[in-house]
Amino acid sequence: PELTARDTCVVVSGADVLPAWAADELAAVLGTATGPLRPVVLTASTLDAVPASLAALVDSVVEVPALRHRVEDVEPLARSFARELRHRDVEFTPRALRALAAHSWPENVRELRSVVREAVARTDVVDVHHLPPAVLSSGSRTLTRLEQLERDEILRCLTRPGTTAVQAATELGLSRATLYRKIAQYGLRVPGRVADQP
Repeated sequence: PELTARDTCVVVSGADVLPAWAADELAAVLGTATGPLRPVVLTASTLDAVPASLAALVDSVVEVPALRHRVEDVEPLARSFARELRHRDVEFTPRALRALAAHSWPENVRELRSVVREAVARTDVVDVHHLPPAVLSSGSRTLTRLEQLERDEILRCLTRPGTTAVQAATELGLSRATLYRKIAQYGLRVPGRVADQP
């Protein structure tokens, strides 16, 4: 397609991670023809990290807060990504939406898109058991492989529709008190389970 077509908008995602040679070549393409190509949108963690050749094309900067500071954007973005990936609307249960809104999204919108992509590949109605364990865990400590397996198994049991905490504890071979201790230990957020707690 012709880059200079009147209705063309070029979006360069992650301009701050481009190698210098690629940024230089891209800047040369975007800045040639009949004057600089417009509009061009660059996304980056900070403008300081964008290679100088691309930064020279920047007319204005719009700062967008991290997704963890824009909780109200999580649901519409998740629904938009799901529609984009499945080419139709996909349902999210209230529990899944609460879990998505509660997550801190350390990798920002890119992480949300990846989580939604994985979930909608397996279902037409996304619930908490379709979400990866990391989304349901608030712990910042790095877990050992054995701890990750234990955490994931606890989440698998707790997020199965209709399963109570007592049933999950029995299936896992734990007392209910031990199960709640493990939930706290791993910083698990399991929407809809508060009422099950003693």
